[in-house]
Amino acid sequence: MILTVISLDTYHNVVSGANYAVFNFRDSRRRSSDTDLAYDDLASYAYSDTVAFYEVDVGDQKHVSDFAKVERPTLILYKDGKEVERYSKPLPRQLEYLVSRALCGLTEIGGRF
Repeated sequence: MILTVISLDTYHNVVSGANYAVFNFRDSRRRSSDTDLAYDDLASYAYSDTVAFYEVDVGDQKHVSDFAKVERPTLILYKDGKEVERYSKPLPRQLEYLVSRALCGLTEIGGRF
């Protein structure tokens, strides 16, 4: 399940929560990327009590994107009010890596692709 974030208040509430929050900042006016398709698929079965999936349209929700310092498609993992990892122009394998680390409860993500 993917929840769409359309307000800055919702963004702050989610990011400051104790659970992992995976955000996909995407542009709905463009064709879905391979990462967008993988995100939709992964969110449909990897959603759990500890990991939730969110999306923000970088064009329509510019106030949220600006606050998160996002200008283009980006994946961000948050935990306990902190940004754990960020991938700009992400690849599907980076998404899989990020989510698998969150599902395992590992907040120290240092590997890059």
